[in-house]
Formats: sequence, structure tokens, C-alpha cells
Amino acid sequence: MHIREELQISKPIDSGHEVSLALLLGREYVVRLFDQGLYEPEGISDQQYNVLRILKGGPKDGYLVKDIRCRMIYRFADVPRLVNRLEARGLVKRCENPADRRGSRIQITPRGLALEAKMHGCHDALCQKVDRCLSPEECVTLLSLLERLRDDHRSQVDAPQG
Repeated sequence: MHIREELQISKPIDSGHEVSLALLLGREYVVRLFDQGLYEPEGISDQQYNVLRILKGGPKDGYLVKDIRCRMIYRFADVPRLVNRLEARGLVKRCENPADRRGSRIQITPRGLALEAKMHGCHDALCQKVDRCLSPEECVTLLSLLERLRDDHRSQVDAPQG
């Protein structure tokens, strides 16, 4: 269905607006799919799950908060608050950082590993569901176009405001 039909817009849409609307609406569908199928049943947010995945794939001694932040999908997340919530559930722990006493290292706990493992299969299935309507070639093209879009806008988004 064309974006104009789906959003019930009767007038022509400028090309920049159409692309933006299509991206935002596509994002909304994917977010809803993952929220309902993965995060809500486990009582965890997408950003908390992102932290667990980062820690699972990281070094055994964990990461500093700043290292987690730069690996996050949503770069403007309040990582200390996410860590606090995960720590309260026993999914991560803070460990002393011998290299710098000002910051602790964050490690995933066995309980966090178990939750991530429980969610992993469903996560993989949802990821496959997202691109099932695209051929492998179309996936490569879409990824390339989205990368170009991110590259073009990264400097604008990451630039300090003021």
C-alpha cells in the first residue's frame, strides 16, 4: 500500500517528506513487532535488551558505561539508568575497575545470560520476519541505501548542539 493511502493523505507529498514518512512508519511496524513479540512478554525494554546483547558479546571483564553507550542502537539512551534497572533485576552487575576507580565495569550475570538465551530464538525469528518479503538482492540494496542515509546524516545528528 502506498504511504499516501495508508496515512490517508489526499494531496501529493514532497519526496523528502515521503521518504521520511515511509522510514518512520516502517520503524513503527518493526518496533511494534519486537515490542509485542519479544520485549513485553519478558518485561524488558528494547534498550535493556540491547545492553544485554552488548555485554554478552563483550569482554569477560565487562564494559564501562561509555563503551556501552557507543555500541547502543539508540545513541541517546540514558545508559546509567538502563544499567541500574538491569542491576535491580540481577541481570548485570557492577565491578570495580582497577584501571580507573572513577568508573565501574558492567558485566552480564548468569541470570542475564539466561534471559538473553531465552529471548535469542524469538529475536532471530522476528529478524527473519522483518525481511521475509525481500529477496537477498533487495536486502543488500536496502542495507546499502540505509547506510548511505545514515552516513549522510550522521555528522548532523552527532554534532554538538549550541
